[in-house]
Amino acid sequence: MAKPDIGKEEIDAVRKVIESGWIGQGEITKKFENELENYLNSNAVTVNSGSSAIMCSLLAMGVNSLSTVVVPSFTFLVTASIPKILGAKIIPVDMNRETLNMDLDELEKIVKRQKVDVVIIVDVGGMPNDIDKIKQLSKKYKFTILEDAAEAFGSEYKNKKIGSFQHTTIFSFHIAKLITTIEGGCISSKNKTIIKKIKAIKDIGREKPGYVHKYIGSNFRITDLQTAIGRIQLKKVDGYIKKRTSIAEKYRAKINNIGFQSSPSYVTKNGNMLFFGIAKNEKMKKEILNTFWKEKIDSRASWLPVNLQPCNKELYKYKCKNSENNYKKIFTIPIYNTIKNSEVDKIINIINSI
Repeated sequence: MAKPDIGKEEIDAVRKVIESGWIGQGEITKKFENELENYLNSNAVTVNSGSSAIMCSLLAMGVNSLSTVVVPSFTFLVTASIPKILGAKIIPVDMNRETLNMDLDELEKIVKRQKVDVVIIVDVGGMPNDIDKIKQLSKKYKFTILEDAAEAFGSEYKNKKIGSFQHTTIFSFHIAKLITTIEGGCISSKNKTIIKKIKAIKDIGREKPGYVHKYIGSNFRITDLQTAIGRIQLKKVDGYIKKRTSIAEKYRAKINNIGFQSSPSYVTKNGNMLFFGIAKNEKMKKEILNTFWKEKIDSRASWLPVNLQPCNKELYKYKCKNSENNYKKIFTIPIYNTIKNSEVDKIINIINSI
């Protein structure tokens, strides 16, 4: 479904770090953070995973057992599991059937009738949310925004990079993502105060080396071994997005018997970390997946909605009809930086044959 593009440059960069004798978090990580700040036009701090990025952000926001956190029902589970670990009450919101992102009209119905502390929006597959609208709702109903852009590095909203806004945004550099540090992630925000707090939280709550801990935190640090890879990957990001955009356009143009995630006019760039197909029904989706697997093509069924997960029995009472109906039809179509034209053609032919 996804393959990392690790070449000689990355291997040489890792070798240099090993030979330097300093392989933990150090100068290479600082350089990577500076380069991320230049790319995102914001403040940035690296961590050891996208999950840790959410954890650090929510801790910095003061989320605890008295907090209420809204999450999309259609997302990878960790978006909801991190605030749950912190003891927060979770409220899932249904998806917009076109974009597959959170339905902001449904969100407003919730925040209108009850106090909500944090709303986590997710850029599903790399597709940006309507940031202006979510900012208006945040101002009107006084909640904090956390943007889970784990899949949206390089994507743009109205020609502005995701991660370049005032609110806090997290990214993942997991091995399947657009750019990778194998495991890793980062947090960005124009708010220097929250970034300073996150830097302390990721280093066991201390603002400087030693044994004085200002905040409750943990070891969420990344290593120079990983960020050495990230620095090389970041140089390639524009080429990666161009390649993925070309593949996505080909899929949309050549596959004629399924639907796709829609792209609103405010989305000026989509990194296409994931590419979703939407079958006509569950039976068709299963037939497509079974055919792929027989051909040793790694395609996946979509996420089971948050409110249906076995670990979230307390959320069964919530009904998210669009998510519950659509997940039966949604599947991922392979897209990655090194995919070959012949592989793309094979995928197209298989889907069209169903």
